[in-house]
Amino acid sequence: MKEDSRTEKQKHIRNRSIRTDSLLRETSSHYIRQIGDADRKARILLVVTSITITIGVTVLTKKVTVIPLAWLSATLLVLASLITLWFAILSIRPRLQGDAASQTENNVLHYKTATEYSLSSYTEKMTETLDNDYKKRDAIIKELYYYGNLLDEKYKCIERAYRFFL
Repeated sequence: MKEDSRTEKQKHIRNRSIRTDSLLRETSSHYIRQIGDADRKARILLVVTSITITIGVTVLTKKVTVIPLAWLSATLLVLASLITLWFAILSIRPRLQGDAASQTENNVLHYKTATEYSLSSYTEKMTETLDNDYKKRDAIIKELYYYGNLLDEKYKCIERAYRFFL
């Protein structure tokens, strides 16, 4: 009887860790997909606003003398497109500041960490992290925190870009 309860407890712990791992993996891949979606939206805005700027400059240079006040509408169009372009560019490479940036500095899973160490030091740190369940979970959670903040910054910039575009 005692053997059965111990086996059940071990199964429960194993199932719980599998669920936790699945949850972290799914959350990570969901964030990565959303980051890719944000980048695609920013690229669309870049292309459309570049075309709009080209058209606006053409109108501004050719039709100013023919159509009265054409310069005003063309200037507004170019200005709004330039601001949209600026925010679209910012969304492609946002800068994290404050707590989000400092919390991910020493995360061994973060891509910038690999460049800060030699191969042997990085291998040592990674092995140390992989051997310790707490450090593993902590590294994954920090990476998810970074993704979440990165995603937030990207979508804020895209939202601003769409506001100026429309």
